Amino acid sequence: MDITLIKTYLTVIATESFVDAAERIHVTQSTVSQRIQKLEDQIGHRLFNRSKSGVMLTSEGARFEEYARSLMNLWGEAVYQTALPDEFTGSLSLGCEESLWPELSARWLRELEKKLPSTALRFTTTEPQNLSNMMLRGMIDIAVMYMPIIRPGFKVEHIMDDALVLVTGKKDHDGTLRSDYVYSNWGQEFAMAHSRWFPELKPPHIQLDLGPEVAQYLIDNQKTTFLPYRIADDYVAEEKLFFVKDAPEMPFPSYAVWTESKPKEILDIALEELRYDAKHAPWIELKR
Repeated sequence: MDITLIKTYLTVIATESFVDAAERIHVTQSTVSQRIQKLEDQIGHRLFNRSKSGVMLTSEGARFEEYARSLMNLWGEAVYQTALPDEFTGSLSLGCEESLWPELSARWLRELEKKLPSTALRFTTTEPQNLSNMMLRGMIDIAVMYMPIIRPGFKVEHIMDDALVLVTGKKDHDGTLRSDYVYSNWGQEFAMAHSRWFPELKPPHIQLDLGPEVAQYLIDNQKTTFLPYRIADDYVAEEKLFFVKDAPEMPFPSYAVWTESKPKEILDIALEELRYDAKHAPWIELKR
């Protein structure tokens, strides 16, 4: 299958317009139309419904999207692996959830660069489902995530503890969740706990899926939400954010997930460094 057709299809999804898609990938609108038609002919189904107001995915087009994104990811991995310089004797693809990058994975990658000088390293931050799918397709060798999705062939190890804590940009918050509260998506277990903690709470006006970037949003807008303690502690220590007194907390451990697709000696070095970095990850002990 022509990867150009897949790229065009995904661009149309992003822009919801053949005209805007053409501008983004620097071709004519007729070229976009021809590529989509060719892709639809190959698949045997119509992917988009066209109208004057724009385009919308058909049910078949929506089902194809996940596979199209996987194809693009696999293509990128193939190009990367093929282009590796001769001085690299191996490669290792790593990934983590965005919230685990600043406090843990950035240090892990920095140390691996020193300990594996002849191994090409590739790092991805994305959501847990994508990490699991990329591992299934052999595109990631080791991932760090909060709530791993267990699949056959996956090895899982608990590496670090954390907790989801309620923090706010308001200095004297009284603990009542009002219009300042925004819901942060920390997975299904958190959603279930949240409904038990606040059974009468109406769905908040704003829901976020931003990872660590949400902290600055809270500060700038005096909003309130749950954050991993290891993200919140620096801001609380600087009095940019504040713990909401007597608020519930939820344990939020992180895990290493890996497959044994790469040489054992490389995996052992990477995992041992991850364990060490998790053990020594920054943690400011604050009263809450």
